[in-house]
Amino acid sequence: MILDRNSFRIWSFIAKRAFKAEFIKPKMSDAIDSLRRTLKETEVAMYIHIPFCTGTCMFCPYVRRPVPKQKLEEIVGKYVRALIKELEMYHNILKDHELKIVDIHAGGGTPSLITGKYWKILLESISELFNTEPKIAIEANPEDLRDEAKTFDLIDSGVNEVSLGVQSFNPKMLKILGRRHSVNDSLVAIENLRNAGCKYINIDLMYMIPTQTIKDWVLDLEKASQQEVDEITCYPTLITPYTIGYKLIREGKIPPQPDSETFKEMIYACENILPSKGFKGVEIYGYSRNQWKYITVNYEMEGPLISVGCGATGFTGGFEYQNTCFIEEYFNSILQNKLPIAGARNVTEKERAIRYTVTRLFICRALSKREFKLKFKKEFDEYVGNTVFGKFLKILKITRDIEESVEEITLTRKGLLMAHKVCWAFVLNVPCRMAEEYSKTPWPLKVVIP
Repeated sequence: MILDRNSFRIWSFIAKRAFKAEFIKPKMSDAIDSLRRTLKETEVAMYIHIPFCTGTCMFCPYVRRPVPKQKLEEIVGKYVRALIKELEMYHNILKDHELKIVDIHAGGGTPSLITGKYWKILLESISELFNTEPKIAIEANPEDLRDEAKTFDLIDSGVNEVSLGVQSFNPKMLKILGRRHSVNDSLVAIENLRNAGCKYINIDLMYMIPTQTIKDWVLDLEKASQQEVDEITCYPTLITPYTIGYKLIREGKIPPQPDSETFKEMIYACENILPSKGFKGVEIYGYSRNQWKYITVNYEMEGPLISVGCGATGFTGGFEYQNTCFIEEYFNSILQNKLPIAGARNVTEKERAIRYTVTRLFICRALSKREFKLKFKKEFDEYVGNTVFGKFLKILKITRDIEESVEEITLTRKGLLMAHKVCWAFVLNVPCRMAEEYSKTPWPLKVVIP
C-alpha cells in the first residue's frame, strides 16, 4: 500500500470533488479589501511559517527550504526582519478592527532552528503591534533541543508550548524516515523542555512507516505513554509525489508501507492503548492527559487565522490566501512593501459552515449544535442539514459511523476509521496539493485544487 492522494478510494474521490477550489493571483488592492471586509471577528489566531531546514526528511510534504548551517544565522536574521515588516502591513491594514490575538503558532520547516534571541525580538514586535501576550507555540525537532542551555533560552524567550517531532522511538523507523535525531535525543529534549518550564508538550508519532509492523507501533505507543508529556499526536506517513521518498518507494528502493488492514489496526491501537494510559482522545489523531491540545488545524479550517511568512496559508473566514513559497520572492515582495500573497479565493459562509462541521465532527470527534448556532447565528439542521453534505451525514447515521442527539453529533468508535480516511484524503488532495503547486512557480496566475 502507498498512502498517496488516490489510496482512500471513494474518500479520495469525494475529497477531490467536494473541496475543489480555484486560487487566483490577486491585485494587492483587492487582497487588502478582502482582508478588511471578510475579517469580522475580533479574536483571531496567528500562524508564522518558518521554511528553513538543515536537511530534508524522506516524506516531508511541507513548504521548506534547505539552508546550510553556516548560513543559518544570516538568513534567519533577514527573515525575522521581513516577518516584522509583513506583520506591520497587517497591523496597518487591520488597525480599525481592534484585533485580539488569542493564539500564536509557528510551523515549518523547522521553527526550533530560530534561537531564543530572535523569537524574543519577533514576539515583542507582535505584542506591540497587536497588544497581545508575547507567547508562542512552536514545532521543534529533538536534535535542536538536546542542548539544555538552548532549550532554556527558547522557553525564556516566550515559547510556552512545543510540539516535538519524535516520530518514533525505534532507530530503524527513524532511519527509514530520514530523521537525523536519535531516540536518546528525543528523551533528552522532553526532559530539557520540562526542566526549562515549558507549559505544554506534545509529541508527534508516525505510523504506516515502510516495514513497520503492528508490534513496532504498539511499542512506540507504549513508550510514548511513559513520557512526561501532555499530548501524543499520531499521524500516518503520507506519500506525496514531490518528496524524496515517493520516487524511491515507487522504484522499489524503499520497501512498501503496511497494508490497509494494518492501517486499521494501527488506528485502533491508538484508541485502545492511549486512553488506558490516561490519554483521552481530543481529536481523531490526538490524545491528551489534561484536555489541552496543540491546536492548529481548527484555525486553518475554521478561521480566523492571519498567517505570515514564506509558504504560509491564511483564512479570515471569508478569504483564504497563500503566500509565495519562494524565499527570494518573499523577500522582494516585503522590500516593495507588498503582501507576499501568491493566490487567494473568497469563501462563502456556507462553505465555512461545512468546513467547521468537518473539523468538529471528523477531527475533534463531536459537533455541538449550540456552538454552531453561536458561531453562524443559524440552526445546524436548517443551514447544513439540507445540503448535499447534510444528506451525506444522514447516510453516516444509517451506517452508525456517527450518532446524533438533540445537543450534538458525535463520531462513533466504528466511524473512527471512516473519519481518518476522510481526513487524510483531504490533507493529501488539498493542503498537500497547495504546497505542491505553489512550489512550482512563485506567482502563478491560477491554481486549481485538487
